Amino acid sequence: MQLKPGPSSVDAIALEAFHMKCQRQLLQIKWHQFVCNDTIAATTGLPSISETISCRRNALFGHVARLPDDVPAHKALNCQVNLSLGRPQSSKWHRHPGRPDGLTRSGMTTTYHLWSVDLWSDSRGHRGATLRPLSAK
Repeated sequence: MQLKPGPSSVDAIALEAFHMKCQRQLLQIKWHQFVCNDTIAATTGLPSISETISCRRNALFGHVARLPDDVPAHKALNCQVNLSLGRPQSSKWHRHPGRPDGLTRSGMTTTYHLWSVDLWSDSRGHRGATLRPLSAK
């Protein structure tokens, strides 16, 4: 039984394929020449695109983590880490005056929270992203 890859792995596969296609174009290798991807990667010496993305993501995380505590990017990172670890929100986070307490949609009121990334469902690609309902705790 073969498992169906999730949205992020599908995107990673598509990015790797595009990266390999670009390397083939640089080396002027045609599709009918049947050169394997390992040979092309060894010839160009370039890392895979997933390694490049991982390195850049880690570098950005380190940069934001080292910013002063009053910088909005650092505050957002701390909030996301706290939410993902199940910690309560800081008392320093307040809504701007006049901002509504909830969102009414189809007769249901949902209180605004700083939503975690794992609440987003991406079943039809990036254009079909929808917010999953909050589960009762």
